[in-house]
Amino acid sequence: MEKLKNKLINQCRKLRMEGYSFGEISSTTEIAKSTLHAYLKNISLGSKQKQAIEDRRKEKCNKRPNPRKGKCLPGREIIKPISWSNDLVHIVSHFMFDGRVDEDCCIYYSKDKYQIKHMQRLLHNTFKADPRIQLRDNGVYGLVFYHVELAEYLKKRKSELFVYLDNGAPREYKKELLKAFFDDEGCIFYKGDKRIVRGYQKATSILKQIIRLLNEFGIKSRLDKCANGVEISGRRNLEKFSKEINFSPGIYINPSRKNGLWKERISKRDILALALNSYQRYKS
Repeated sequence: MEKLKNKLINQCRKLRMEGYSFGEISSTTEIAKSTLHAYLKNISLGSKQKQAIEDRRKEKCNKRPNPRKGKCLPGREIIKPISWSNDLVHIVSHFMFDGRVDEDCCIYYSKDKYQIKHMQRLLHNTFKADPRIQLRDNGVYGLVFYHVELAEYLKKRKSELFVYLDNGAPREYKKELLKAFFDDEGCIFYKGDKRIVRGYQKATSILKQIIRLLNEFGIKSRLDKCANGVEISGRRNLEKFSKEINFSPGIYINPSRKNGLWKERISKRDILALALNSYQRYKS
C-alpha cells in the first residue's frame, strides 16, 4: 500500500515538473487538489510553464459550449413574437435607424422625450421588457435594456425585415418602416419657394430600399449620394408623403442648432403643413 502511494506521489511530482496544473494532475490521477498541494508545494513552475497552462485553459474554454449563451437569467424571460405585426415592424425599424443592438444590450437614441416614451411603451407591450431611460450630456435620451435574448432576437429580425417587406408584407407594415425612418433620420427644409423632405442614412443599400418603398406609395424621390440621403420634392410628392407617411406628431426640430432656420420648438409635422399651405399663397 505504501509503495502504491509513493508511486502515485512520484507520478504527480513528475507531471508537475513537466508543467501541468493542479487541475490537470487531479483529472489524470483522480487525487483531490487539496491532497496534491501537500505533495507538490515545494515544486515551482517557470513563466513559460505557467503561460502554457493558461493557453491550454483558454483553448479548453473556447471548445466547451456555453449552455447559457443567448439565454437570459431566470425570472427575466421575455415574449418573442413569432409573427410580424405593426408594432414589431415599428420597433425593429427604429433599432435599425437610431438604435444599436450589441451582444447583450439594446439601445435606442432620440432627442424627443415623446419618442423615447413611445418606444418604452411598445417594448413593454410587445416583449414585456422594461428598459430604463438615460439622459446623456449632449441632451440625447437613451432607452437602454440589457438582455441577451432580446438582443439576439432583434438582430435576427433586423436581418429579416427588408426581405419580409419584399415578399408579400402588408402595405401598412411598409408604411411603419418609412415612418420610423423619417422620424429618426428625416427633416423638412422649407424656406421661400424651396420645400424638401430629406432622410439621411450612411448605408446606400438602405436608401435604395427606402426609395423603392416610397415609389410603392406613388412618392417619387431621389438618391443624394453626396449627402447620404433621400430627397422628396415637388408639391404632388410632398402631398402624398404628408397623406401616406408623414412625421409622427411628437417629433420636434432642435431650435438650438446654430445653422437651423427655426429658432422655436416646432414639430416636423407642422413645418411640413406650413410648407404645403404655402403653395396656396404662392398660387394666389
